[in-house]
Amino acid sequence: MISIPKTHYKTEREWAPMEESLNIQDLYKQMMNAEGLYLKGYDTQIRVRFKGERPDGSHIFEMEATPDFPTERFTVYTTPSFQVEVDYQILSQKDNLLLGKLIEKRQSFAVRQDPRNEKVYGSVLASNFLVAKTDIDFSKLTGVSSQVILTDIHRNLLKDYPQSKVVFISSSGANDEVELMQLYKKPLYLINTQVMESAPLPEVYDPKEGFEEDFLLDDKIAEYKRKKMSSFLYYPIFIKMNDLHFFAYLTLEYEKSPIPIAVFELFKEVEITFQERIMDSNTHILNLKQNVLNVSKGGVAIEVRDPEIIRSLMIKPSMTIDINFKMQAPIRMAMELRHMEEIHDFYVVGTRIIGLSGGDKRGKEIYESLIEFFR
Repeated sequence: MISIPKTHYKTEREWAPMEESLNIQDLYKQMMNAEGLYLKGYDTQIRVRFKGERPDGSHIFEMEATPDFPTERFTVYTTPSFQVEVDYQILSQKDNLLLGKLIEKRQSFAVRQDPRNEKVYGSVLASNFLVAKTDIDFSKLTGVSSQVILTDIHRNLLKDYPQSKVVFISSSGANDEVELMQLYKKPLYLINTQVMESAPLPEVYDPKEGFEEDFLLDDKIAEYKRKKMSSFLYYPIFIKMNDLHFFAYLTLEYEKSPIPIAVFELFKEVEITFQERIMDSNTHILNLKQNVLNVSKGGVAIEVRDPEIIRSLMIKPSMTIDINFKMQAPIRMAMELRHMEEIHDFYVVGTRIIGLSGGDKRGKEIYESLIEFFR
């Protein structure tokens, strides 16, 4: 086994607290006769039955097998069309009966539209993993070549806004705005500095309340007026590896009219393009074969036993692989990591398909026909 900071990975905004309108006991009773209830974290499915709730609110489950519990917790999951997971604290266990105190219940945002085909296990392999290098020299990533790449992207995309600039952290002085971007990892986008009004966007940090708490609001308004800044946009650029490294920021300041929203979208495009180029230049192919656990029209789950793949996905949560159905030519796929969980001596890596070889339409037709053939 290898040491990975997180044994359980979910992409941002994929999960939320379970809706209050979704009664957990009713869901359990419904799902026991449908998809089933299962204990999470085991390499074979362990089905459970909900036996009821005690007066103190704890839940009783009957297990079809009696596994070892490595911690004092367990998780029950089920998948009607979206995944539901419920965490419990173990209160007691006797034979195949398990009593637990509910800690947290959550559900995924994503609704599963297509069924999984699990009959492919043993017949379908993933190979030729194009993944991020794990021995990247971070000092090289933040060197002159990366500065040139970012400057070039910015120049091309912001050619209609010649006042827009790139400022590199290594050569800039710290100020309140830079410190806020570093702390909250969000852009600052003020459309009216005299009333400290931020653009109404969820991705933007609104500094007004923080300035008020630090008794800086009047001083900052006066500063912006002195600098003839009626509106400004500061957009941080991070290099995303294991952590976010503050590399540079993009700026545009207007003396009179508000910064248009189109500039924000262009800054976002600069960030995305830069991230793709910087990581694509630091990838390599691992000539390995791993079992495919299941497939659907939209994604693939892989049984990953090679630690290098896991390390790479922790740096860059995407990859390109070959999917090999028996007696068929490999299908090259671009994948986005959606879920990763450690189970004993391997990881279950769930991915979403974001591109297929042979063109999206033709590649999709071939892939979906093979899914049906292996049912």
